[in-house]
Amino acid sequence: MEPLGAYQPVVSAPLGLSLGAVAVLSATALLELSRTMAEKYRGRWFAGNGRDVFHVAAAGVLASALIANGLPPALACLAGASLLILPLLFLDGLPARRPARVGMLLALLGLAAAPPLLEPRSIVETANLVARFLF
Repeated sequence: MEPLGAYQPVVSAPLGLSLGAVAVLSATALLELSRTMAEKYRGRWFAGNGRDVFHVAAAGVLASALIANGLPPALACLAGASLLILPLLFLDGLPARRPARVGMLLALLGLAAAPPLLEPRSIVETANLVARFLF
């Protein structure tokens, strides 16, 4: 079985962490914009399918940072989408006040993104080990 990919960082570790922090901030802003637009345009197309555009953009931003940190593209996309699951589950139940909502989104995304940003090599090695075990 061929591995899922190799650990190949594009940038140095400090720059990778900086890119990760910017990606988490950007994804938080995109999720907040999604929630704000859904409140403003309630009942219209944007409140449903239109929000997905912002969710995909947030996943893309996170995946790009993970690719720069050394994850293979397929694994980075899987991880980027997985990082958004918890924030998206709670997005509509977060506080109505914007500062509290942004703080909660930032905390959820930051905590979820910490492992792949701090230890990308172990994520790649573990994913390859699991793939070898399963297939």
